Amino acid sequence: MKPYSLIAIVFIFNLPGLHAQNLVTNSAFTGGSSSGWSTGSSIEINPQTTYGGPSSSIYVTEIDVERSINQQVCILPGLKYTFTYSATRRPQSGTPATPGMVVKVTGTSSNTNYLNSTQSYTNNSWLELDKSFTITIPSNSTDKKVNIQFSSSNNTTTYGVIVWDIELAPASTNPISINGPTTSGVSTPNNFSLNNAPAGTSYNWSFSADANHASSTNAAPTGISWASLGVKNVSVALSNGTCTMATYSRAVTISTTLAVDWTSFTGTMEGEDAHLTWISEHETNGKYFRVTRSTDGVHFDSIGVVASGNASAASTYRYIDKAMPMGTVYYRICHVDLDNAVSFSKIITLNNENAATGRSDIRLFPNPAVAVLNYDINSPQAGRVYIQIFSPSGVLMSTSQAQLSSGANHNTINISGLNNGNYFLKIVDAQGSLLHTQTFAKI
Repeated sequence: MKPYSLIAIVFIFNLPGLHAQNLVTNSAFTGGSSSGWSTGSSIEINPQTTYGGPSSSIYVTEIDVERSINQQVCILPGLKYTFTYSATRRPQSGTPATPGMVVKVTGTSSNTNYLNSTQSYTNNSWLELDKSFTITIPSNSTDKKVNIQFSSSNNTTTYGVIVWDIELAPASTNPISINGPTTSGVSTPNNFSLNNAPAGTSYNWSFSADANHASSTNAAPTGISWASLGVKNVSVALSNGTCTMATYSRAVTISTTLAVDWTSFTGTMEGEDAHLTWISEHETNGKYFRVTRSTDGVHFDSIGVVASGNASAASTYRYIDKAMPMGTVYYRICHVDLDNAVSFSKIITLNNENAATGRSDIRLFPNPAVAVLNYDINSPQAGRVYIQIFSPSGVLMSTSQAQLSSGANHNTINISGLNNGNYFLKIVDAQGSLLHTQTFAKI
């Protein structure tokens, strides 16, 4: 499988570091299922090992004279999309020397061929070959869906080309994400909007329990507030009038509001250290500032405390994080008063590209997930790990074990027992050391 760089993949919570949402249903043929895929001939899905590949847990399909696949995917005109897949020649006796396949992405209304590419494969051993195309759907297109099709070329046998990990996602040049606060106060009005949604999009916003408005169809709902403390979920489903392309979500933490004004909060990188600076004023009844850090933008851990000056004039505070993790890191300051009530600053992000390597890289998909969550993890070494799922408030929902091999690994987790909502997944080693944290949503 592909190695993925270690960043906070937050395509569900739509914080900085967004990764686009895959629009293909059952892109990895999970568990050998053909759900979501159609054909005019037949479909054959098996583990890689059936076709001479290395993995018994990664499922693939074969394209040959008897087998083809296609799927209709909902899109929004006016966007660029990235279309990717992995493929290889079946390296077994009976396979032609240069089997090929035709890959098409066609508008279901206009019959426009947004992609029509013939690929041939000549490898003699199992060799993953990754392909990537950029597809532009014009803003004036009548297409609300595209049909993705893989069919055989230059092959009269039942041994052909092996395909897996088929993805279609909005391109990183126009990432869709939610604008709005990540922290707020009880009964405080908040405004939300969406980045990069094309013209003609229909919106269906949803706000979690005790919001003053349960839903909205406005492009940019305003005055949304919550009556209680806690982590609230804000989500928006994007429709083209015929089908829903995708749903994007983010978590908003609702806390009490104290007599402290946050004038600014900034951070800079100096080597591998994060230098944090914040200015506050009108502090009353203050006890201390708690510096918190997160690698997923949702679950924050305390890393230090700075005493509160309790001054009415503007006061400047500083903190240096000398143990910053690698990749994108989120910081938030929490002001605690003498009654232990809290108020939060905004969240800022810094990227530590100089930190030492040697930890696991991970990708979760599909996200959001319905019943099964897949994860690809590139591990620097073999060993047993524990997969833990937590609620946004930190409640442990489930724990499972996995035996990782050195290099690429693919595994699945059954999440059908979870309630709909946002969660985060932790991977820890046998000694309890945290290897990675990643967010996902259950729908």
